[in-house]
Order: sequence, then structure tokens, then C-alpha cells
Amino acid sequence: MLYSVDALKSEIRVALDQNMTSDQLIISSDIDTLSLEEIIESKIPDAARIVESGAPRHLLEGGKNLRESISWDSEVGYGSGRILLPEDFMRLVSFQMSDWSKPCTAAITEDDPLYLAQSSRFPGVRGNPQKPVVAISVQPAGAVLEFFSCTQGPDVFVRRATYLPIPKIEEGYIDLCPKLERAIVYYAAHLVATTIGDANGAAALLNTSNVLMQ
Repeated sequence: MLYSVDALKSEIRVALDQNMTSDQLIISSDIDTLSLEEIIESKIPDAARIVESGAPRHLLEGGKNLRESISWDSEVGYGSGRILLPEDFMRLVSFQMSDWSKPCTAAITEDDPLYLAQSSRFPGVRGNPQKPVVAISVQPAGAVLEFFSCTQGPDVFVRRATYLPIPKIEEGYIDLCPKLERAIVYYAAHLVATTIGDANGAAALLNTSNVLMQ
């Protein structure tokens, strides 16, 4: 959902006003109004990225569709395959092939022991339509989504593929998960308070953000 950056900045300032715990004012001789506005705006994408990357799955909404072009490791529709990820990829929301009994809502990495198991010569160890596995790995072509695995054959297709992009401000708006908007506001306020040197206020704001992420 698109949110006005100006409206978010206003919410962040309110959060700061309510949580400053030292004698340092939001606007002081060291931080004029213009520079504070710049600090606040610069922290919004950072806060969004941190919160949306770590939030529980049930709070994630929206996202973008992954434009899939599958490269199969062997025969089309059988075994594992991979999809090159876009440059703005941040977090997987959901991925499901047509012959899978359920979607994958989290991806493992190359460091996960389960990733090594996908190369096992024993089929029962690898991901399958009843217990699929999705991994994010870095290859010469870039970051890729690897999926394990399929058995339907040439008619198999991607049933769903959504991801959260790296948050960024475009034309005065930023795309955020609605259920995480308040947590992002407080996390951005936490980052601002940290920047201007109010450690106690920053800690209080971080605690509020964490509570809102539950």
C-alpha cells in the first residue's frame, strides 16, 4: 500500500515528541528544522527495510509478482529449477508450483544444512511436491530462487510467486505493508532519536516498534 512520505514524517515527529526523555529538544541549536526533516525522511526506507525483513509472516501483505522464467536443472517439469530474482528483491512472501500441495513462505540460504540435502542422491531427502523447499542463492548471474522439486512434467507452472521489494521513496510515496506501518513509524523515530543522540528515547521507541511487530 502506498503511503505519503509527508504524512509518515508527521507521524514520526509525533512519536518523537512523545518519547524524548532527555533535555535535548527535537529542534535545537544543533539540528535545524530543515536538517531534521532530511534526517527523518532518510530513515523511512531504512526502517521499512529492517521491519519488513524481520516481521512475522502473518503481518506481510501486498508485495510484487515475480516475473518467472524458469531454468530447469534437468528435464522440463521434473526435479528442481531456478528463477533469476529482480534487483529489488528483499524477501519472499509466497512461492508455489502447480503440483505442490502447499506454498513455501520462507526461503533457506546456502548456509542452511537443508540446502546441502537438496543435492542428495536419495530422493526422499530432497524437497518434493508434498514437502517443497525454496532457497535463495547467489550465482554468477545474480541472486536466484531455487525450488525443489516438481514431478508433474511439461505442464507444470508457477501457481504463485510474490515478494517484497526493497522499500524506496518514489515521487513522494513509499510502498509499505499496511499491518507494519505503525511499527515502521516507530522504528524510523528510533533511528532518528539515535542519530540526534537521545539514547533513552531511542530505546523506548525501539521497544514500541518491537511490540507492534508481534
